[in-house]
Amino acid sequence: MADELHDALTKEGLRSIDGLDCRISQEGQIKITEVVISSPEASRAMGKDEGQYITLDLSRKWQSDDDLVLEMAHKLARKLEPLLPKEGGVLTVGLGNRFITADSLGPRACEKIIVTRHLKAHMPDIFSPLREVSCISPGVMGQTGMEAAELVEAACRLTKPSAVIAVDALAAAGLERLGNSFQLSTCGITPGEGAGNGRFSLNEGSLGVPVISIGVPTVADARVINEEIPFEGFLISPGDIDLLIAKSAKAVGYAVNLALQGDMPVSQMEQMLA
Repeated sequence: MADELHDALTKEGLRSIDGLDCRISQEGQIKITEVVISSPEASRAMGKDEGQYITLDLSRKWQSDDDLVLEMAHKLARKLEPLLPKEGGVLTVGLGNRFITADSLGPRACEKIIVTRHLKAHMPDIFSPLREVSCISPGVMGQTGMEAAELVEAACRLTKPSAVIAVDALAAAGLERLGNSFQLSTCGITPGEGAGNGRFSLNEGSLGVPVISIGVPTVADARVINEEIPFEGFLISPGDIDLLIAKSAKAVGYAVNLALQGDMPVSQMEQMLA
């Protein structure tokens, strides 16, 4: 995650780097860290593409508090909306493997997103106030034999969106981040990168439209617990990962709806999702 990389550079005695800015604020119970990378030098130092990275952090107790779930959804929506084009359809993409709990955030979030493309096509008078939204969960190569990026590119050619929102699980450097942080990025995303199995990237260069990613860390390298583990690639997740995924997917899905549909009342949103 971008804020973790910035923290690591700071601990190493980060000198001033042109084009690297980090701002931290607090809104209620949510800590917001905004990292902006705007130069090749900053990009090399961070190992991240140029763009904006916004991380929202909550305490561990938030998943059992439905009010905090909705608060996170509204805060995410307020940060997401300015990153999107004001008009045009949006394609939402739920990346990951639905059958592996820690990797199922994307497909589960898609279940909470209101899709309207078909409604607007068949009943335009009734649904004209809603923004056009379509959704795809491309699965993983082991399930489909195709790269997720190939399927998303095909969906873009069909739906011609003004932007893509990609949702995926992330890897974190610390256990305290698991299920408690949400990262928005204007740089797109590379499926599998956090687990050391990066595939083709989803970004404006590959899809031809802006790609905004939303991620929640659900795994961490096992060596954060024991540095003597002799093998790389062992990932761990918390025991309540099923709850973390369910609540995180709800927060992300509701945030997308709020950002795209004009702060729709939650009651109306849930009626449309029923």
